[in-house]
Amino acid sequence: MIYRMKQFYWGFISLLKKDDDCLLNKYLNANEKGLFMKLNKSERQHSVRVCKESINYIDKHNMINIKKDRMAKCALLHDIGKIKSSLNVVEKGLLVIINKVTLGRFLKYTKYSKIIDYYNHPKLGVESLKQIGIYDNEVLYCIERHHNEIDNKEIKHNLYLSILIICDNNN
Repeated sequence: MIYRMKQFYWGFISLLKKDDDCLLNKYLNANEKGLFMKLNKSERQHSVRVCKESINYIDKHNMINIKKDRMAKCALLHDIGKIKSSLNVVEKGLLVIINKVTLGRFLKYTKYSKIIDYYNHPKLGVESLKQIGIYDNEVLYCIERHHNEIDNKEIKHNLYLSILIICDNNN
């Protein structure tokens, strides 16, 4: 519950922050950045926080076998599929509460495409990235699976996915 309140707060605070152009220009090409800028401001800020924490995580744990540019791309683009749903902070908050109260049944029976797209954003993100020419299997793999129920074996064998999940859950 505290985490959800923190997310809600970050969503509103993000409206006041300026996009981190240096970070975006360092890790994203023009097509990727163009797609990234279609995310709403709170989603962009979330992705920047995930990216910064991912890079810090790599440095802190001295993970020399992880390519920072690939990890940054995974982090910055992991929620790119949310472009199709474009829920605002209040709508997302209500959705989480309704889903919790109905024990997940609301999502099972909803017919609203906006909500369906929101919960299918990993797959939609991979489709959008392929359309602009991103075929890095590692990046696509992580984006598609960052919300899946994944067994520990899969996470341990894919450090990019593991770092993405940790840093996404923290932000």
